[in-house]
Amino acid sequence: MSDDSNNTNLIRITTGIAATVAAAVALIMPLGYFAVSYQYMVGSLETESEVSAYNISKVISANPELWRYEEVRLEELLARRKPGSQNEVRRILDERGNLVAERVGTLTPPIIKRSYPLKDAGADVGRIEISRSLNPILIRSIFVSFLGIALGTTVFITLRILPRRAINELKHAEEKLHRYARELTESNEDLKNFAYIVSHDLRAPLVNIKGFAGELSAGLAELQVLKKKCVCRYEGNDGERADEILGTDVPEALDFINSSVKRMDALINSILKLSRLGHRELKPEPVATQEMVTTILKTLTHQLEQHGTEVVVGALPELVADRTTLEQIMGNLLDNAVKYLGPDRSGRLEIFAESGADEVVFHVRDNGCGIAREDIHKVFEIFRRAGKQDVQGDGMGLAYVKTLIRRLGGRIWCESELGSGTTFSFSIPLGNARAHIVP
Repeated sequence: MSDDSNNTNLIRITTGIAATVAAAVALIMPLGYFAVSYQYMVGSLETESEVSAYNISKVISANPELWRYEEVRLEELLARRKPGSQNEVRRILDERGNLVAERVGTLTPPIIKRSYPLKDAGADVGRIEISRSLNPILIRSIFVSFLGIALGTTVFITLRILPRRAINELKHAEEKLHRYARELTESNEDLKNFAYIVSHDLRAPLVNIKGFAGELSAGLAELQVLKKKCVCRYEGNDGERADEILGTDVPEALDFINSSVKRMDALINSILKLSRLGHRELKPEPVATQEMVTTILKTLTHQLEQHGTEVVVGALPELVADRTTLEQIMGNLLDNAVKYLGPDRSGRLEIFAESGADEVVFHVRDNGCGIAREDIHKVFEIFRRAGKQDVQGDGMGLAYVKTLIRRLGGRIWCESELGSGTTFSFSIPLGNARAHIVP
């Protein structure tokens, strides 16, 4: 209801603007044309009268006493410069205002007139007047006004249609967005349910395998006891083979089964943990990231001392964000950095941050074994590990971190050089309900 009201107000406002612009176009075009044409005509009249006065003054200078009687010569001068149209009258008057010569045309009111003095030895001896009709300009201005009305109407219709079309397109886009959001929510719920279903369906056979493997182990132990008590013995190679099967082969197979069950159970738990990360409610609160990092580093003191690690912590901001999420992000990155420090040199670990207008970027840099360029994309995928598999892990730590950072609206990336070290960077956007800097 509120959106419909806002759209109605927007249409009302744009209609008013469209009407104003259309009226302005319809008025400005003819008025502008008339003003420009009028100024052009005035300038033309002044120029024509000045040039004609100059030519006539030459005749006056040649015969200052009798120039008034040289009507033929004066009329020739008036006719020498053709007027722009027939709607023009040119007159030569003496100093008393008496008509000396003229070139007559048809004038239709309204009329505009300009004059210029005739001089002889610097003294005024008469003047020349040129009159023109404004009627042609007015007629053309009327035509221009029709064009202005047509253009203004076009502008009005366009400005009326465009907002409506934009609103309709916006509505369609919002509907698509809501549909996609609903589908995404449903997909997330399906994925969550799928993770629970898969974990249940996979755990059921695992429990059976583990249970029966335990029974086999118990049965094997009991068989070994009975074998010792039994007076009968296998003779020759058969006896040795039976002892090998019962004493070595079967226990070894059971160990493989139990270790595989534990590994499978750990993988299922990892998938469940990853699916739950996106459903925990975020609780923003003030978090002093400097203190948080210091606390996490204390828990890694033993590992840091083993590698002789130099730790450099730069100035870190205080944020309002979900504390648990930030602790899990930073804890995983620091633990990962310490795990992959090289054994052949002293370790170095740097933690620093850069604050921007709309986000804070944290960096965790180490001088560990590094990651090959072609393997960098793998490190954020589930159950994927890069490089040598000489460090214990399940390949889920950075996948957890990526999911957690996405929940805060941020992103994570890394830069690395094999054998030199790695820098993991992640951003936390500011200015929203999920995170912002404490002032």
